[in-house]
Amino acid sequence: MGKSRTRRQNLLKKKEKQEEEENNSLANLPEHIVFTIIENVPSRYLHDTFRHVCKSWHYLISSPEFATKNIIQAKSELLLQVPKTMRRRWVYKLQSLEIMDPLKSLKIKTRNIYPRIGMIRSSFNGLVLVQEYKYNLGQRSVFLQVRNLFTKCCLTLPKCPSDCSHQACGIALGFDPSTKEYKVVHIYADGFGFEIFTLGCSDNSWRTIPGPFQESYEQPYNLQTFWWRDPVSVNGRVMHWYVDSKDYVVSMNMSDEKAYKTYLPKLDEEDQEIEKDRYCFIELGGNLSFFYKDSSTQIDVWIMKDLHGRNWVKIHSMMMESVDYYPNSKSCSSSTSNNKFNPLPDFLKLFPVATMRDGEVIVFKHKLSFSSISEHLYFYDIQQMELKKFKCKINGQSGFITHRSSLVHWEDEKELLPKELLPNG
Repeated sequence: MGKSRTRRQNLLKKKEKQEEEENNSLANLPEHIVFTIIENVPSRYLHDTFRHVCKSWHYLISSPEFATKNIIQAKSELLLQVPKTMRRRWVYKLQSLEIMDPLKSLKIKTRNIYPRIGMIRSSFNGLVLVQEYKYNLGQRSVFLQVRNLFTKCCLTLPKCPSDCSHQACGIALGFDPSTKEYKVVHIYADGFGFEIFTLGCSDNSWRTIPGPFQESYEQPYNLQTFWWRDPVSVNGRVMHWYVDSKDYVVSMNMSDEKAYKTYLPKLDEEDQEIEKDRYCFIELGGNLSFFYKDSSTQIDVWIMKDLHGRNWVKIHSMMMESVDYYPNSKSCSSSTSNNKFNPLPDFLKLFPVATMRDGEVIVFKHKLSFSSISEHLYFYDIQQMELKKFKCKINGQSGFITHRSSLVHWEDEKELLPKELLPNG
């Protein structure tokens, strides 16, 4: 009995010594070689494990230069926000959906991230803009935070000048590549204009600039029924807002902070007018994309090649007769396009919510009312023209955000500003 225990202890010590030697051999490599080896490792492993190997690795992985390199190769995941009530309070359960295999044998890995969190409104560079709620004596107040879900860094924003309750507004987190500043841009009503907050700014306050429409007759929407929605962000640098127009959307570049009109593409048929309830737009492969539901059996996809809508290119037509449909993700061995028990969904009721794999895969949901419940999401591979249905319980209030994890972190919020913009002293 004693000999057996001693043998196990010796084996354990030998294994620990071997692991220590392996770690030391890696840690003693030149820094540029270590940098090249580990820059492609997913950020959560770097943060949870690799940075604890030794001091030099901790310093390397914690550097802004390494964080920038690492996020370039990071795979995107889809954050699914499922609303729920806890003790009469409104919160969201946050899950991650990630494509694990090629679409031919597509598997979606679902991972729970937060059991309860506020509403995520936007994501860029691993940072998320979260709308949180505070309850005091039965009264609810709303505030905004910018967080990194992995490094746990958090910055609470001051209340915006319009005193918006953030129930019917458009807001997003962006980035100015010319100054390397993170910015939050918000619009509630034309009268208040755009409100912009620069993360880490010295005065910790919002700036206000004119809105897109100076006179009421310029507005393409009905003030009684229209409300601003969150914009579509393209690379965090350009924001695009739906304004209930059949001709254009309103856009803003994060560098010059000027609003302008981005005109929609001309449809295939001559003199064919765009119907406002048949189009939507999302980011696709680093471009603004325009989805138009031509009929219940066809969806056309366009991407914009310039900044002002003068160069739209039609890249795909999703046509019912050409789509291979797999209604059961656990059985993808045969196409069932004409299966009467699993018919293709009505394309007029499909709504694109996100793209994955750099635009190769489009995620659709069924258009739902506020209280409706659906059991499925649809994943469409543009190249293979395959539509696959996956079981996933959502409702009209569920949110979808494309996200890349990163190592961006800060001890002081001023670290979010580039060094050349910091005041001397």
